[in-house]
Amino acid sequence: MPEAPSPEAGASPAHARHRGRRGLRRLRAVLDRILPDPDARGSRVSRRPPSLVYGLDDAVPAPALVPLAAQHAMLAVTFLIYPVLAATEARLPADQVSSMLSACAMSIGLATIIQCLRSRFGSGYLAVHIPAPGAIPLAVQALSIGGLGLMAMTTLLVGICQLFVARLVRPLRVLLPPEVCGVAVSMLGVSLASPALRRALGLDHGPQVMETAAMASLATVGIIVAVTVFAPRRLKLFAVFAGAGLGWALALFLDVGQPGADAAIAAAPLVALPALTLPSFTFAPSLFPLMALLVLMNLVDVLSVTVSLEKMNDADWRRADMPAVQRAVTCCGIGNILNGLTTGFQAGLSSSSVGLAFATQSTARVIGVLAGVMIFAIAFLPKAIVALTLIPSPVIGGILLYTSAYLVVAGMDLVTSRRLSERRVFVVGLSVLAGLSVALLPLTRQLPAALQPLFSTPLSAGAICAIALNLLFRIGIAQEAAEKVPDTAHAFPFVRDFLEQQGDNWGARRDVIAAAIPTVAQALELVMDSGIAEGPVELRARFDETHLDVFLLYDGEVVEAPKERPSPEALLGDAREQAAFAAWMLKRLSDHVHFGRSGGRARIALRFDH
Repeated sequence: MPEAPSPEAGASPAHARHRGRRGLRRLRAVLDRILPDPDARGSRVSRRPPSLVYGLDDAVPAPALVPLAAQHAMLAVTFLIYPVLAATEARLPADQVSSMLSACAMSIGLATIIQCLRSRFGSGYLAVHIPAPGAIPLAVQALSIGGLGLMAMTTLLVGICQLFVARLVRPLRVLLPPEVCGVAVSMLGVSLASPALRRALGLDHGPQVMETAAMASLATVGIIVAVTVFAPRRLKLFAVFAGAGLGWALALFLDVGQPGADAAIAAAPLVALPALTLPSFTFAPSLFPLMALLVLMNLVDVLSVTVSLEKMNDADWRRADMPAVQRAVTCCGIGNILNGLTTGFQAGLSSSSVGLAFATQSTARVIGVLAGVMIFAIAFLPKAIVALTLIPSPVIGGILLYTSAYLVVAGMDLVTSRRLSERRVFVVGLSVLAGLSVALLPLTRQLPAALQPLFSTPLSAGAICAIALNLLFRIGIAQEAAEKVPDTAHAFPFVRDFLEQQGDNWGARRDVIAAAIPTVAQALELVMDSGIAEGPVELRARFDETHLDVFLLYDGEVVEAPKERPSPEALLGDAREQAAFAAWMLKRLSDHVHFGRSGGRARIALRFDH
């Protein structure tokens, strides 16, 4: 018998196209499950703060775009000093140090571009990638054990782990309320304070330069603050440029620049292709615990930076946008995979760029995209890399002081956006003290070696303490509360006392509770005064971090809400007409209202978005 032709052999061109489209649909479905599209779930609409000069989606004209992006790029490249410190500690040869710097600049430039583009892979905010200072201990150990190849392999593994950890971000929203995020943001500012003050006061260069270093740093931060506060709106865009330029000139005049800077710049070539090498694909199991801690620290750091950027772009900010945080962590993983494949240095998000965006009141994502292009281009300019890593330390200290001050205040603002019960007061207070204890006392050395990186900075210690205490103090808090309404109760005082007490217990936002009180009081008056309730009325409330639901349960008729607006004369009609007008008003005052029955009892359900 002749062999039957295979389906592929006899497939028509139309059938082949159909199979191809079906394959693309399957691939897209897989991508939607792994890296969901940010526009697929209807992102919340944010209200632009009036103080912003250039908002998230604004088109920035070239005369302002280029210097704004250059400020971010310049600040990011200065942090290449971190891989230089790690390489110096491990006594790496000069040619390998140059190769690592070029690879790192190229990778963080690409990661910044991806991060700023609103896609499956980036948060869409002006978030700039920089070499991570917390990765220095891991890099030193890896370089000492196995050289550049092992360091690249550890960076690659950290990036892969971050891709998987990104999938765990959304379920964590209930564990990361604004007060926990606020502690993390404030401690991020405190973490910057120590390196900022050391650089600003020249503590690493001996007492003989402290006075001149302080003058250069004070000039830098003073000009930034003066331009930010007093200059016309358009000149605020160049606050950091002005402060860094004046501070750099003053530092050179006072002879507090980097020693040997001229020789180092002269020795570097002007243009050169990066010398990229692959990782060695060797493993050191002793480094795995430290790698796991760095993945966790990066998650907390990304959350802090992303929340700060969200709040800067949304005048009505309510809670962390966890899908955006997930995409930010994903992009960090992609960036570290690139660093690992090119023998670069582990990277993360820059908190300093947040302070720079605040100083310029410009958060347009196109600024970050161009900054990423500039950072990528610098990878081919070794002389520029060397020059930017040799910016006088007091100048960098002045910029970091400004950033630290902004982050501390921004975190406090997040904390006070919620009603603070006794439980939440201790969550915030004890966590802040835990973070400050790391900054003020030499506690890290008293811990086991495996835990030292986790408590090495105020950010890590404060954030971990806040998360743990938030979990602990949630025990015993009912997410639903109910109370019978006495016949003699006045609607407004009774509802006010009930919702304020439960709002304190749950840590609900003050403005949501304030908006709910008169609306619920009106619903209670509708039930009690119209005579539709046959017996006692029960007031019940439920809270789940995203919604506040309030229910009125009673025996009697279900309220019929009119589909069209009643005439004002209905207020002068009988009880049924007055009830219909009040029901229509409830539809206007709450985010959602439903009139129906539950368990055989009539019910009015009011929902307020949180």
